[in-house]
Amino acid sequence: MVEENLLVSPFGWGAVVLIITSIILSYRVLFGPTLADRIVGINTVTTKTVIILAIFGFMAKEYFFLDLAIVLLMVNAVGGLILAKYMEGAR
Repeated sequence: MVEENLLVSPFGWGAVVLIITSIILSYRVLFGPTLADRIVGINTVTTKTVIILAIFGFMAKEYFFLDLAIVLLMVNAVGGLILAKYMEGAR
């Protein structure tokens, strides 16, 4: 699968930093003061997940992870639009 140690490559360190910041950001998702803060937090975590999948796919030379990342990015974009429309109607 991964031929070298994950923490030897700068891509691996980037993935670790993204995972740590996603864990920190989960506080905003769970306890955000408004619905808009929670939606932005979910979109940010999903975008970071897409980048982590792309990094892992590149490092492991398993390119189906890139396809999965692209699909998740499209779902994230459409989901954000749907939630924005819902918030517009809630006002």
